[in-house]
Amino acid sequence: MSESSEFYPMPGFATFAVRDLGVSCVFYESLGFRTVFVMPGPGGKPQLAHLRWARYADLLLKAETAPEARPKGLGLTVSFAVSDGALEGLTERARSLGAKFVHEPGDRPWNARDFTLADPDGFALTFAMGPLNRDLALDQVVANAARAS
Repeated sequence: MSESSEFYPMPGFATFAVRDLGVSCVFYESLGFRTVFVMPGPGGKPQLAHLRWARYADLLLKAETAPEARPKGLGLTVSFAVSDGALEGLTERARSLGAKFVHEPGDRPWNARDFTLADPDGFALTFAMGPLNRDLALDQVVANAARAS
């Protein structure tokens, strides 16, 4: 059984209500998420998609039942770890999708390189790679982050 289809109790996950489940699934799959399953609803139309970034980094997308005019996900960001060296390729895939970058890629004082983008519904996703310097102790990282704020 591959990691993308393995079933296990999920200790935590986010669920996003999306306006167009198909468009959102294509967006996430283009970034590298794998579809674990899609659950049909009444009439067989897809209602829920279970996506996986990595083991224990799952995301559920559900079809919105009543469209909302207000912005989604205000103040919410879901973060995903990226393997060493893979962040640049992911950045380019996101740019090719026309993704809206909330924060451009960059090295951060908390010893990581990351970027944040908005999905088609406006939910914020951060993709991070780190630590950049494996020799830094946690208290050094905290002090660096405090000085930067």
